[in-house]
Amino acid sequence: MLARLLVRLAAVSAAAAGVVAWRRRSELIEGWHGRGWLVRRTDGTVPGDRSGAPGGLAPTPRSSTGVSAAVQVAPPAWEPAALTALAAWEPRPPRTPAGRALAYLWASPVTAAGLLAGLAGGGTTQVRDGALLFTGTRGPTAALMRCRGFDAMALGHVVVARGAPPSAALLRHELVHVRQAERLGPLMAPAYLGLLAAYGYARHPMERAARAAQRAAAAME
Repeated sequence: MLARLLVRLAAVSAAAAGVVAWRRRSELIEGWHGRGWLVRRTDGTVPGDRSGAPGGLAPTPRSSTGVSAAVQVAPPAWEPAALTALAAWEPRPPRTPAGRALAYLWASPVTAAGLLAGLAGGGTTQVRDGALLFTGTRGPTAALMRCRGFDAMALGHVVVARGAPPSAALLRHELVHVRQAERLGPLMAPAYLGLLAAYGYARHPMERAARAAQRAAAAME
């Protein structure tokens, strides 16, 4: 029953993303090439911190793909209500041993990709909030993350960080993605990538949810 519900959720999300992309394709092309999704400053620049760290709001060119957790990116006016709700979705961790076991099993395909990325980058490991955290990542994984401007990323129950251990706020951001993977399991990748194609990174509903949690964590530091 749960699997059927999740399959339907992923199908609805993908269909909604497709409709959005078709109806607003000219705007999406501008968003993809011009990165016009971000909140603009009066000087025509946008905040540009792709790491998600709550600090660092130095102006960057409009072509930057960056978006800081400290800046709230408004959703598009044409966004379906279901995807607006997804942007506020911060799943809670499972409370029972059986629930945790099922979550690990359900998310295991995505976790396997995370383990490959973490092992390819090396570094040190520790367990944080039910996720395996790689820090000091090097090699091809770090090069890819540096190219994308990410200080950390989450794949299933694996969080990979390029340098020092992430701050509590940034870790909170990544743990939202861990919890999303616990709910969506193998559907996480197609759902995330489908919405990424339609929205880009800045307005991605799952990223907006993670940045909201990160802002809340930063406010408590």
